[in-house]
Amino acid sequence: MLATPQTAQAYVAYHSLFLSRDRGEPYENFLRRAEIIARAGVQRSFDADLLVTEVDLVVVAENQGISLPAMDVRVTRNQWRNNPDVQYWATYYESAANLLGL
Repeated sequence: MLATPQTAQAYVAYHSLFLSRDRGEPYENFLRRAEIIARAGVQRSFDADLLVTEVDLVVVAENQGISLPAMDVRVTRNQWRNNPDVQYWATYYESAANLLGL
């Protein structure tokens, strides 16, 4: 008897990364840190699981007890392989700086 191999199922990996703003840190510097962390998170997701075909990673900004999304990176494995630049794939929430009181 032959066993039928199971079909591999590709999927999207969803992650939220929480990043606190340093005291007195300009929002632009915070975003640069967020991009560095997001890049590492996307790469780690693809490296950790070969079945992940897409990553959706949200960076949640925290400032003085307030938390809200600052940016979202949604990218497929092929897109990332061709262009591993977070800024290219990121959606920035422009109102985040105002809502955080920055």
